[in-house]
Amino acid sequence: MIALPTNKDENWRYANLQPLAKARVDAVAPSADETEIALPPPLEGFARWVYVDGHHAPWLSNSRGRGALPSDMRSAGKEFTTLLDDEIANAGVDFSLSRVNAVHGEEVLWIGHQPFYFANVEVLFVASAGAQSGTSYPRLQVQVPRDAKLNLVERHISVGAENSAVNGAVDIALAPGSEVNHSRVQELVPDATAFDTLTAHVGERATYRLRTITLGGASTRSTLFIKLAGRGARCDLTAASVANGIQTHDVFAEIEHAAPQTVTRELFRGIATERGKLAFNGKIIVRDNAHESDSEQSLKSLLTGSGAEAATRPQLEIYTDRVRAAHGATTGKLDDQMLFYLLSRGIERATAQALLQWAFIEDAVSRVTPPDLREDIERAVLKRLSAVASLDGLLGKP
Repeated sequence: MIALPTNKDENWRYANLQPLAKARVDAVAPSADETEIALPPPLEGFARWVYVDGHHAPWLSNSRGRGALPSDMRSAGKEFTTLLDDEIANAGVDFSLSRVNAVHGEEVLWIGHQPFYFANVEVLFVASAGAQSGTSYPRLQVQVPRDAKLNLVERHISVGAENSAVNGAVDIALAPGSEVNHSRVQELVPDATAFDTLTAHVGERATYRLRTITLGGASTRSTLFIKLAGRGARCDLTAASVANGIQTHDVFAEIEHAAPQTVTRELFRGIATERGKLAFNGKIIVRDNAHESDSEQSLKSLLTGSGAEAATRPQLEIYTDRVRAAHGATTGKLDDQMLFYLLSRGIERATAQALLQWAFIEDAVSRVTPPDLREDIERAVLKRLSAVASLDGLLGKP
């Protein structure tokens, strides 16, 4: 039996784990009907793969065979292990939900089964079944060849108003000289539960840019393990969350510098309103052989409700002197001086507050690519801020 995390585990102390105890672990059964459902417009130039409750929906996809292949989880298991170092794959409780995904999940999308030099891939994971029907287990396996480039969009959305339960997993391996731009967007309905585990292995001179946006779900947790394994490897991690009402969003991100001249740039922006709760734990490890490594962290949370809570924790473990590391973390309310300035210009209070919130979160959202996806996210963010009509003209502005 796989031991699940609890709030006594250091990296899980801020997560809302109550849904784990209540969730039905059996996988949601595939639907027998090829139902047409409303999806976001396809991204121009991207091959689209659609999975409904963890099962491939070819009638909703427009894949055109670009470097991806739906596979059975059982037959693909050996491929997963080749992506990860043993010390990561056999890690403790932090990987327990990924193991549950591997045991109960049935399907995986394998990107990179054939070599490619450039690819645009959009993956839509749709949650439609309620938690009483089981858990959805979406999984991605990505292998990027040497000197190749992949633009990957991963979106999690809901159809209907079900309290879906989702346990996702993503494994990514970047060969030397490769580049991945990975945008992850979670927009499940407010009653959903979403947990996911992402592992990335970044080779020599490879660059992994991850933009992760969390908006939906009553309780969500993202666990990110990124290993800069080759000389000159780089990771740019940008994360944004908006927690309204009683939502709880938690992110744990560990980036390991395991080779010389590796670089990390990490930015988090989160807004908690009403009784929303946010947590971002950014841990950076610099090994003793990772000479001349360079890391920066900027973690900021904004509280706009009397019961809102946020915890931002930068952590550094450095085992060599030849390194550059900088970090900063703040949690606070709207800037009174900026608010007074806007009010003095005749702007209504609600609009002024929304403008300041928008500017704060846009610092992260503006980094999402491609542009049409970024505009979709901006619209979703606006819906979660007050004075939507007043701010709508900001869409698409640089």
